[in-house]
Amino acid sequence: MTQIFTVTDLNERIKDRLENDPRLHDLWAQGEVSNFVHHRSGHRYFTLKDRDSQISCVLFKNQADRLGFDLKDGLNILVYGDIAVYRPQGRVQLVARGIKQDVGLGFRHLQFEALKKKLAGEGLFDLERKRALPRYPERIGIVTSPQGAALRDVLRIIGPYPARIILSPAQVQGEGAEESIVSALLALQGQTDLVIVCRGGGSTEDLWCFNSEAVARAIIGCDSPVISAVGHETDVTIADFVADMRAATPTAAAKMAVPDIGELIEGLQQSQVRMMRALWTSLERKEERLEYLRHSISARRMYSMAADARQRLDYLGERLAAALAAELGARRARLELAQGRLAAVGPRATLLRGYAVVRSNHGLILRAKDASPGEVVELILGEGRLMCRVLEIKDGSEVFLD
Repeated sequence: MTQIFTVTDLNERIKDRLENDPRLHDLWAQGEVSNFVHHRSGHRYFTLKDRDSQISCVLFKNQADRLGFDLKDGLNILVYGDIAVYRPQGRVQLVARGIKQDVGLGFRHLQFEALKKKLAGEGLFDLERKRALPRYPERIGIVTSPQGAALRDVLRIIGPYPARIILSPAQVQGEGAEESIVSALLALQGQTDLVIVCRGGGSTEDLWCFNSEAVARAIIGCDSPVISAVGHETDVTIADFVADMRAATPTAAAKMAVPDIGELIEGLQQSQVRMMRALWTSLERKEERLEYLRHSISARRMYSMAADARQRLDYLGERLAAALAAELGARRARLELAQGRLAAVGPRATLLRGYAVVRSNHGLILRAKDASPGEVVELILGEGRLMCRVLEIKDGSEVFLD
């Protein structure tokens, strides 16, 4: 009968086989440091890589304290140690017992610096060629993965601002990512007032496609300003240098892209208050002038001039009232238009166009595999709700480009 292993037993057998192989002990490995982490425990974790492969490494605190130099990404090193298996995760790793600094910097670091120098020499990083962001963009293009958290962050921040969002989906890491990003940027030509290129954090390898010359030149060739928001605040890529604006995170990029709706409404309200104050001030001055004339004229002409002044005052009062009503009406119409535009991009408007939100006892269902056959789910429509039972699960999804 075929033996069936538990995952723990299987990892234990792999661990015993590798760690008892004398060829995998007391060995030297050469490569470039990537994804270096100095853990608060004092241990150092990093990836050792060359052009084609990589392996996880760990240098424990007692060995790290005697290292004699600082490890950092991009450094070429020689690692002395043993191959081991971290059983809880089934991960093969090189446990370092000694590290020597090799000559020069890593291949990818040199690639990065060479491309940076080349593009800087062409003046592509110069501030003079950077374009200003539009104050009130009507069409915003987003180049990112449709499944990524970066897209959700950007849409959450843009929120009620009445702009047309055009998603140009792209693969943002791995093989083929460079070509995908370039194609996504080209697809937005002539369609946007502003473009956001973004993705969340990741390792140096995950973000490497944004250090591509092809991606850099596609950003430069965009016919509208580009905000680059790649990775976390400490991550810097070639795309950040050539973009018209660099944001530390996708959330920060969204805040740069659109004005604050609350501030716009507050500005309108303040303008209304200033206008009313100006009108009432003008009216008070007219009344003061009338009072002065009434005291300064002779008794013979007082009644006649007073009558004329009252009639003039009534006329001015009517004009002021009419002007105030017209101005308030125009302001109110603009406010109602803005509210209508806000409502048009809200969730209820989307549901009324035929979409639905699916929710189970566990929360929102965003993918087919989040539901189970036979499970009762709730469909929230534009008007009303439906309780449905899942009959069949079908995989696959489509991304629509607006």
